[in-house]
Amino acid sequence: MERLRTYRYNSATGPLWCARLMSDVSCCQSILTSAHKTDDRSVFFRHSHQLFVGFHHGIVDGWTAMKICGWTVTLLNDVISGKPVNNDQLGEHVSPKQTMELLLARKALIEDNPKLIKKLTDGTNLQQEMKSFFQLINQMPKEIEERSLHVERELDVSTTKSFIHKCRAERVTVHSAFTALTGAALTDLLTEKGIVQDTYNIRVGHLINMRRYWKGDVSRSLGCHILKPLLQCIDTSRNVLDKFWDFARSVHQELQRNIEDGTIIEEEAFRMINDADIEPDIKSDAPIRTDYDISNMGDVTALVTEGGEHINVTHILRSISIHNTAATCSHIIHTFRGKFIYVLDYNTKYVSTEIAETFCNKIFNNFLKVI
Repeated sequence: MERLRTYRYNSATGPLWCARLMSDVSCCQSILTSAHKTDDRSVFFRHSHQLFVGFHHGIVDGWTAMKICGWTVTLLNDVISGKPVNNDQLGEHVSPKQTMELLLARKALIEDNPKLIKKLTDGTNLQQEMKSFFQLINQMPKEIEERSLHVERELDVSTTKSFIHKCRAERVTVHSAFTALTGAALTDLLTEKGIVQDTYNIRVGHLINMRRYWKGDVSRSLGCHILKPLLQCIDTSRNVLDKFWDFARSVHQELQRNIEDGTIIEEEAFRMINDADIEPDIKSDAPIRTDYDISNMGDVTALVTEGGEHINVTHILRSISIHNTAATCSHIIHTFRGKFIYVLDYNTKYVSTEIAETFCNKIFNNFLKVI
């Protein structure tokens, strides 16, 4: 995974993806565990492999990557079973035409509204002056090597089920509840590191699938259809766990309102006005917009296990390359076969391994307290 994060794709000639299949040497025909049984426990799978697939982010977002994994499983199953391989086109790499139309329409509205321009300009200037909390608690030497590393966690089916049921009972999404949990964990971490405030203004970036705003059937629309993360500034009390679900509901309500209002479209359209003659700056010395980002795919089981009788997918994990960008860390979550799977990708320029582990542990310690 570490090699994949530093892999250099040739964007001029391609290919913009790569893959490697590795046999799991810890498993063999004489050592068969429950992980190698079919769902109904009736048939053993005698071989175990790990498939690593890397994509250039310019052509693939999380949804597209999951679709490709599911199709790969189906095609492999057909080959093993001796069925004719389906040569039909399974999806289409589409342009961001619909997203661009939305951006241009919102751009025109902003340009006709001086008060809105001033409001957005003031907000942008304020954000550019702010530092990430991780920059404050983790003063890393300038010469430190930038690397993308990750921490991962997985919850069992029972715990995952309890969390989802609790979220439904409290009228919030899993995404909103997890956003609230990360905020609570960061306040704990800041207090521990000597940055003590009654309230912390935490900036969270939410990755939004822009297909949600498109018209028509998007089930075959592949590509990278995300913009810069939707910014949500969340005032988080140092004692937020005392009334956690009230806090989670406030996070949820604001986030849902921003999604429904197309705030992410407004933010990007305003950047188009300001940066019309400027090349996009993705360097690591650019201002950091968020304390961290969150990418949630929801339940990916149906996307990944199209398969068949000869292949059983037992685990799937997503991770991104985050170094050489103006970002500290990114929470990547989904559920698969009833289990909550979590990855914290972090940039070693801003976040040490010790702090990443501590942050992760605090999230899941709080997780168990609130369910």
